[in-house]
Amino acid sequence: MKRFLAALIFLMTLANSAAASDDLDAAEIRLVCAICSMGAYSDDESYLMRSALTSRGWVIEKISRKNNRANAKAYLVSKGDVKILAIAGTETIKDFEIDFRIGRVTLDKKSVPLGYDDEDFGDKIFVHRGFRDYADVVLSDGLAERLTTSLKQNPNETLYLTGHSLGGSVATIAAFRLADMGVTKNRLKVISFGAMAVGSREFAKNYADKIDLTRVVMKGDLLKKSLRILGYVQFGEALEYQQSVTSDHFEHKMAVYLDCAIRDYYKAGGTFKHESTDKISASIYAAPIQLVKGSFHKSDKDLILNALNDSLTNHFSNLILDETLSLDVKEKNIFDEDFGEFVDVAKSLGCDYVLIRVLKAKKIRDAPLGDRQVTLEEIILDKNGFPISMQTSGSTTKDLTIFEAALAAQETLNERLKAFFTGK
Repeated sequence: MKRFLAALIFLMTLANSAAASDDLDAAEIRLVCAICSMGAYSDDESYLMRSALTSRGWVIEKISRKNNRANAKAYLVSKGDVKILAIAGTETIKDFEIDFRIGRVTLDKKSVPLGYDDEDFGDKIFVHRGFRDYADVVLSDGLAERLTTSLKQNPNETLYLTGHSLGGSVATIAAFRLADMGVTKNRLKVISFGAMAVGSREFAKNYADKIDLTRVVMKGDLLKKSLRILGYVQFGEALEYQQSVTSDHFEHKMAVYLDCAIRDYYKAGGTFKHESTDKISASIYAAPIQLVKGSFHKSDKDLILNALNDSLTNHFSNLILDETLSLDVKEKNIFDEDFGEFVDVAKSLGCDYVLIRVLKAKKIRDAPLGDRQVTLEEIILDKNGFPISMQTSGSTTKDLTIFEAALAAQETLNERLKAFFTGK
């Protein structure tokens, strides 16, 4: 998981880059928000997000607030004219309590909760009490005032609020809080993932035009409709994702939303390639990836292979990729292969090393949800065809999609390969 998120962090360069099109620009910011939303969940991912972004010039501030209303956790990610407030989703028992704190209250925290016996709530303005409580806690201790002041003092600054599930719903309420403090719609944008409805139809009618809300929803994710019976309605622009046919995950899972955001970004013309100042200059010829037959669905194949090559290119400056993406092979021990033809190609190109990669995805026996083990093997040959290094990395699709697992394996091996060539 750490290496997978590290492979995506470089995309967070919105303050210094111009997108090639409106579609690509929108897909990129959705991907950035998806990364932040996933990174806001656990300590491991949060640490990675802080360290990787800090090294790229981003300022990361952890927001941690705790009282009897909520144990709130969020991250404020800032660079240039872009600020992203990523709010963590459901993780603790306290969070589950907030999810089910379904009392109907007005947005004004001083108001009295509406009665549960109100059957005709169609003309009443109310929001979800738990989401409102969490939003208030996140924005407490002067954070709301600091954000609004920064936006007023910097006319080019944009604030994005994002989160998954509970985090997305809370981000929406927090945005309304800031709008009530004078932040205009063009400066305040919400991108939520799998968020539940936050308010009544009358609330939407009176408040929806105050913020720019994009609700990313997964086809088949039933939680987005879970509060409808209590009078809560969805509003804002809905963007529907559809889970890959190769994924067996629960549709509401953030890993599935992130997977779709990556695919959406690629479809819009994006790439994982980026400039780096710490590339290794070893002269390497990368042979076509040896792809074990039956590992990947045809709809995933080129996407995964191109992403792996992009990831590799980001770390090595004197790398030549073969024009052929992959060659299908039967599953066998890598040492049984004859790589002489690739050594000859490397010599003709003047390369000192040959990189051989073998990629496979195999179903795990007796795995209840059809989980697969994704494995990437790498072998380095010198210009005479003698093997001088071999390494393997892999992960299951229990927590990641098959695309994410393959990219995680490549990123892990990139670091090991760089260490091999530098001796560090």
